[in-house]
Amino acid sequence: MRRGFTLLEALISLAIMAFMGALIWGSFGPSWQLKETVEQQADRDAEIRLAMNRMAREISMAYLSNDYDKTRYRQMLTVFDGRHNAGDHDTLTFTSLSHQRLYENALESDESLIQYKLVENPQISGQVDLVRREKTVMDDEPERGGTEDVLCEDVQGLQLLYWDPVKMEWEEDWNTLDVERANTLPFRVKITLLIGEPGAIPTRYTTQAEIALPQPLDRTQ
Repeated sequence: MRRGFTLLEALISLAIMAFMGALIWGSFGPSWQLKETVEQQADRDAEIRLAMNRMAREISMAYLSNDYDKTRYRQMLTVFDGRHNAGDHDTLTFTSLSHQRLYENALESDESLIQYKLVENPQISGQVDLVRREKTVMDDEPERGGTEDVLCEDVQGLQLLYWDPVKMEWEEDWNTLDVERANTLPFRVKITLLIGEPGAIPTRYTTQAEIALPQPLDRTQ
């Protein structure tokens, strides 16, 4: 006569299987958490890297031009205005030849006005984002108009330094509307993003952009 499992034996077997399953899940749980943490950090690094590369590319194509309607405007429409602000909230407004048309037959050229600045996120209290503003219509109001997009989220600070080839040193400000800087661009721009939790020592991400056209364009020469 063949004998099967009793109810007690079956319950003991199920309890052992449940215990073994809990042990296995407990060993895999931290691995999944580590995997998610690594993936989040990789995505964050990619976001920062893309933002830095884009800034470096667009700044390297900054330019000035003396070719404008002098009967309509009192000063040249191209600018390079880098300002050092408190709390590592530097700003940079400049004209660049890096614009890319996204729509076929769009009435746009390669030139545009670009601005980088830090803006507090209106939806997340205490979060500051790196914002890029681009304006494709060139006029004498560089501080107005254009469209804004978030280039990098949750940034502690933005530091920008400008290399003066005459003084052979880094400058914190550079404005081509000033007499000292008229019609001249810095040879290089050092870009530093400060990333980290509020109150903690931030991680510094730094790159440099070499400006290809430091002297103004002039078709009359």
